[in-house]
Amino acid sequence: MKKGYLHHLIQILWDAIRRLDGTIHPMELERMAVMVHRVMFHKSRMFHSMEHVFGFLDSDDPIVALAAVFHDLVYLQVDEGLPSPLEDLLAPFLQIEGTKVRFLPTARESKEFQLCCTLFGRDPTVSHADPSGLNEFLSAFTLSLLLQGKVSSLDLGSVFLCIEATIPFRGVDPRGRSVGEVLEERARRAFPDASEDRIQQMVHRAISFANRDVQDFSNPDAGAFLSNTWKLLPETNYTLRNRGAFSIREYRVALYGMLNFFRSLDPDRIFHSYKGKPSEEEMKNLKEIARTNLALSIQYLRAKLLAVSILEALSILTGGDAPMALFMGDLNPSETDSTCLIRFLPSLPFPTWLQEEHPVVRLLRDGRLEESSFDLRNSPFALWLYKRLRPEEWGRLAVGMERFFKGELSPAAFLALFPGCSTGKVEGPLAEIIQASMEMVLTRREYFQKILHQGLLS
Repeated sequence: MKKGYLHHLIQILWDAIRRLDGTIHPMELERMAVMVHRVMFHKSRMFHSMEHVFGFLDSDDPIVALAAVFHDLVYLQVDEGLPSPLEDLLAPFLQIEGTKVRFLPTARESKEFQLCCTLFGRDPTVSHADPSGLNEFLSAFTLSLLLQGKVSSLDLGSVFLCIEATIPFRGVDPRGRSVGEVLEERARRAFPDASEDRIQQMVHRAISFANRDVQDFSNPDAGAFLSNTWKLLPETNYTLRNRGAFSIREYRVALYGMLNFFRSLDPDRIFHSYKGKPSEEEMKNLKEIARTNLALSIQYLRAKLLAVSILEALSILTGGDAPMALFMGDLNPSETDSTCLIRFLPSLPFPTWLQEEHPVVRLLRDGRLEESSFDLRNSPFALWLYKRLRPEEWGRLAVGMERFFKGELSPAAFLALFPGCSTGKVEGPLAEIIQASMEMVLTRREYFQKILHQGLLS
């Protein structure tokens, strides 16, 4: 019989603590599991959830099990602070002032806090917390409060090291040391009596755990990679949690943020190696897959953004920003005959310049691997634009789109980049989009007709 998340979580914690020769009262264990369960099922959690936690649990290593359960427990930006169970636990040790965290003397004086600081490279005497890696640090500190005195300091530190290693997208430090080398030095400082083998085992485990945390980047299926990263959008953009109620601009801001995030990532800083594990060949393969996934995702997001930018510009010209559903229809239709924009656009064959099996085309046509709570899996309007516009036309609009986002082009000047258009006339693909929009947004039909007959500056 399959266990529910909470029962599974209780069993994981019980087994891990027992295998580390720890002791805990069953009711204390229950309270711990219930707290974790409540936090990970917070309304804001879409990606950093229990499902993500259980993705690590194919190992029989109790250190890994505890790190998996606790490494994403605190996520201040997503949860907009501390959920109430964590707030109650951490209130005696810290204060949150807006986006800043201040540690109280009760925290700075505790041995567990000092151990966390050593392994995370923080100064325990500083009250105001450096925001870099703060979620991971607070997750480890929370674990220390729950398990202090129940497992050995060395085992607790091993879990902390795994959690620290998940601070993402780091290269070498100013002294040229890799993440693994930095962790090794900190582990030696924290546990001077530990054997060399034990220190290296701790670091190898931590690096392996960190690589598991970003394993989606090495998924050879770009659709699966995007399905998981898509869950981050409503976590970091709370407006998207209101299914069907977010505006065109709100959706565009979320997508553009993800595009710029992907652009900022260096494939060489996603995965880590320590003393030949993973091997040089394995690291090369991981980086290549990550590089491919990022390139495909960037192009996919640009395609989706071009579709959204056109709707955003049209909405501004016809009365202002509007719900995405007003222009596109139900974003997650349950019926095949649902009213949506694509049904009013001309049906197009695949042009000769477009490869039907190109990964980005397949993603737009067939969709990401999983449904999302706020978006269609596939992108019919973005695909229609791919088919309707020649590559040079599409590229010109994609460049103009970002100038429009930055305020360098007005909505009218951006739309005038469409083939067959200028500020004084509207023909070709843009006219077809406006005619389709007239069928969707009856309340703005008068404004659409004015643009068609008098041009974009009417």
